Amino acid sequence: MAEAATKSDPMANSLSPDIPRLAELNADQVMQLAAAGAVVVLPISPLEEHGPHLPMGTDAFNAEHFACVVAELIREIAPSMPVLLAPLVPLGNHVFPFMGSINIRRRVIRDLVIDYGRSLAKTGFRRFVVVSAHGGPGHMVALDEASTILTRYHRIKTVNLTSVIIWRFLTGKLHDRISKALVHPLTAEERWILAHDFHAGWWETAMMLLLRPHLVDPSYRDLPDKSLSVWRLRRFKAIRPPVGHGYLGAPARADADFARASLVVLREETKATLQQFLAGGWSPRHFRSPLYRMLIFRTNFRLWILAGLAILLAVAWMLLQ
Repeated sequence: MAEAATKSDPMANSLSPDIPRLAELNADQVMQLAAAGAVVVLPISPLEEHGPHLPMGTDAFNAEHFACVVAELIREIAPSMPVLLAPLVPLGNHVFPFMGSINIRRRVIRDLVIDYGRSLAKTGFRRFVVVSAHGGPGHMVALDEASTILTRYHRIKTVNLTSVIIWRFLTGKLHDRISKALVHPLTAEERWILAHDFHAGWWETAMMLLLRPHLVDPSYRDLPDKSLSVWRLRRFKAIRPPVGHGYLGAPARADADFARASLVVLREETKATLQQFLAGGWSPRHFRSPLYRMLIFRTNFRLWILAGLAILLAVAWMLLQ
């Protein structure tokens, strides 16, 4: 484990070296890719505290990595289909609101992605894949909303690719497959810990040991397990200093081998989802997180509440006349 923490893994820097980057191309090259039907892949995740041992850019680094994986998978699934990688957008919503986290309003995240996709559509692009590594409910739903609006109204088929995959991971639906991919399968105790590994814990620490080991503070090895049910957070009291340490999970259990095993499973999930998207005959609802159905996470929730109150007041006034 110590060696994995100190050595950089070649996976971190060798992904997709020949895939075109939007920021590096001139206008003619961009127009040629649009005319050829290129798929644009956009990574977006916030800068957020990740305890005393992980960098603020943990979600952003993971999103960049997954965007490269997505670009490679598109080439694997459809070798004749060009792909274009957009620069990371280091913004997000629904972060833990302390210790330097940068929280952007939910509506802003939704509108940012809509404007990005609408600009791509005007250039001639017709497929847009959004990739995130942040599990904040409001963030995922904002991306789901943007994907739905772009697909429905702006003539660019858009998918928030990782929303449903993040949901499956956080709810434990992928843990059996991850256990099988490990040299030593997970014990019952480890499965319980992983099921409550919500933030800067086992998995995210393992990912940074694989992708950015030089940014992981060695103190992660001595951090105690903080595995709590999500219902016990009580407005972040369990995680917020001085009571907590800015993480929820078991960072001391992490190593790069665990990240590799989880990436095998996540890559399989991503490929299956991409195949459905690229084949056509799909709808944005096939890729939404179940959280999308919870109106409290929608960007217009407060407006709906105000509109409902206004209608009730108007009806009450009319009845009293």
